[in-house]
Amino acid sequence: MRSVGSSSPRLVWHGPDGRIELSGRVFDNWVAKSANLLVDELDAAKGTRVALDLPVHWKTLALAFACWQVGAVLVPDGGAGEPADIVFSSTATERIDPPRLLVCVALGSLAMRWEGTLPAGAVDFAAEVRSHGDVYDGAPAADGNALLVSAAGAAGRADDLVGLVAPAATGAGAMHAAAPGEEMPASTSAAGPETFLVDPAADLPTVLGAALVAWREDASLLIVGEGVAVTQRMISGERVTGRLVPA
Repeated sequence: MRSVGSSSPRLVWHGPDGRIELSGRVFDNWVAKSANLLVDELDAAKGTRVALDLPVHWKTLALAFACWQVGAVLVPDGGAGEPADIVFSSTATERIDPPRLLVCVALGSLAMRWEGTLPAGAVDFAAEVRSHGDVYDGAPAADGNALLVSAAGAAGRADDLVGLVAPAATGAGAMHAAAPGEEMPASTSAAGPETFLVDPAADLPTVLGAALVAWREDASLLIVGEGVAVTQRMISGERVTGRLVPA
């Protein structure tokens, strides 16, 4: 992210609060800051289980990659039925019992702190993460066969996540679902790096697999929040060249 096209867009988010574009360097800064928070304040280490009680969001991707950077294992379903040491949540209203740690994540892209009352003992992600370093100096914690995700008792490694996605079929309507009465082309040509749209209905493990696919190819990833329509204007404006859907 820092060495190849570091100023180029790598992650574009369209959500209820608008559009956010992160270059490779900026995304890596968020990952590093989050990784340093995990290690310095939350005592995360290799094998720590981290539950993500979060929707698909650009902050969720940054936190997922930060967990992998320190060797932690993700529990994408928020910890339901799966024990976790740390829980990141955007909806928590009550404390959780030690020794588990609760981190409240305000999803507003410009949020500086958690809105409302912070549950007792919880850490405010937005208020704390910005004070941490832009570079993670810890030793590399994962290799190519490291466990990345544990979902419903199933182990997931990088190749397993990549296998969750596939290119969309070509043809009319393949790029996305058209609005009633609207015809959408299958693709939009673009010069330069590719941009992949992730199926808005994809779950978090699938989106993480899509990120691995896109970034291995030095491409940009476009993710869309729940309730946000994928329109022809968005497809054209973002120069989308392909779509990744659940395999």
